[in-house]
Amino acid sequence: MHYQNPIRRGMYPDPSIVLVDDTYYLVNSTFEYYPGIALSKSKDLVNWETMPSVARKTSQADLRTAKSNEGIFAVCIRYYNNHFYVVTTNFAEFKTFIIRGEFSKDKSQIIWEDSRVEVNVMGIDPDLFFEDGKSYLQFTGYIDDQGTKALQQVEFNLETGEIFRGPEVLTLGTGGRDVEGPHILKQKGYYYLLAAEGGTGQGHMITILRSKNLWGPYSEERGVNPLFTNRDRANEPLQNIGHADLFQDVNGNWWLTCLGTRPATVGFSQITNIGRETLLYPVDWSGTWPKIYEGVPTVEVDLTNFPEHAKAIGQQKPANFSDDFAFGQLKNDWLTLRASLGSNLEVSPGKLSLHGSKKELAELGTPAFLGLRQAEHTETLTLEVDPSTNPGQGFIALAVIINVDHYAELTVHKAEAGYDIYHRQQVADLLVNEKVGHLAELPRTLILKNTPAEKTFIAKTADEQVSFTVKALNLANEALAALNTGDIEGLHAYGNDATLVIKKVTREVN
Repeated sequence: MHYQNPIRRGMYPDPSIVLVDDTYYLVNSTFEYYPGIALSKSKDLVNWETMPSVARKTSQADLRTAKSNEGIFAVCIRYYNNHFYVVTTNFAEFKTFIIRGEFSKDKSQIIWEDSRVEVNVMGIDPDLFFEDGKSYLQFTGYIDDQGTKALQQVEFNLETGEIFRGPEVLTLGTGGRDVEGPHILKQKGYYYLLAAEGGTGQGHMITILRSKNLWGPYSEERGVNPLFTNRDRANEPLQNIGHADLFQDVNGNWWLTCLGTRPATVGFSQITNIGRETLLYPVDWSGTWPKIYEGVPTVEVDLTNFPEHAKAIGQQKPANFSDDFAFGQLKNDWLTLRASLGSNLEVSPGKLSLHGSKKELAELGTPAFLGLRQAEHTETLTLEVDPSTNPGQGFIALAVIINVDHYAELTVHKAEAGYDIYHRQQVADLLVNEKVGHLAELPRTLILKNTPAEKTFIAKTADEQVSFTVKALNLANEALAALNTGDIEGLHAYGNDATLVIKKVTREVN
């Protein structure tokens, strides 16, 4: 038995998993994208169903002023006293808060409360730990004006957020920079403190300490750390390994979930378009300290030496996606920027209508953009365009974005006869907006073909097509010097009288 990492492909960073009954629930950070806090569920750990996201109202998390790579930072999910608790930080507000949820009657959905409980701590990456009826929150934050970070803890009131004790420093880490991502669990008579160190780039690593006392002091043993990393293995296909969570499966076996990237090799460079993804590894905790898989974060996980773990794993399916809007609503995978599209979006059985606005992709607002995570280096996104589409005085577009000043799109404009096709792209402070062709008719399909090195945009009618190609590097994390988000690709409508009508969207792994 074996499976392939990532188990959640595309921009699904900072994973946290909890098991309730026979189902696993996974949350991930979403940054400036709406709805906030991605939520998925699975019965077999490798095939995940996207559920409605947690934060869908401004009373839960206001993302309207979120800059690129801000918004919903690291998320943690726990189940306590018949309720789900999700804790996170919205960097746009710089508020750390908890949203509580409970099962619907048939347990098919989780109903999240509209309000939140704020905990007044100066930091990010919050974690929850419950013991003896008391609630504790761990986080990372600065402790001086020299930029020293530490993992800290408070005891607080779960209902009101009132802090009873702390914040108190638990540890400065094991010596790596930017200690973050704490998770505490109790095992074998110890409190184990999981952490991430080394920054979110190539030096990222997972570390672990323990204490007999919840408040510390926390210590490590020689040879234990780093617990799991590829920081000195540049040839491994998975990099930037960090920000982990430990959990048990239905049979009591331990697993570790963490984030990692799959950089593509282009010439002599490695570039990351997909963002940080969710990985999974079996854990041997027969000894004092947990041992993660065979010690190396790999793409393929062979469970030959983990026969009990193999019982929890199903047959893994590819990351293809299709939405024909058959039920008059969007699938849960779709994202917008910072807020709901409101009246700019209409979905009826078999058809999606995106009405344009005067917001550009380069603006810190909510343009009429609807997107999906790029899930593979080599994949094709196809939009089937309905004849009722009307670019108006603006344009309709197939777009891909990684932040406000790194995006590219194929735009379709009305001409005196037929339609003009433009290549529109921004790379930092350089804006390109050039006509690349003309079509006699409205395109029937808009296609984006992704390869590790390039992205090809195509507009096709029954008889002709126009295309252009851009470098994937200009839409990669390396172009931003930031690793929080990945490429989001989809549809865009600009102009108050523009409407893009889509019959079906497919994403196929090539």
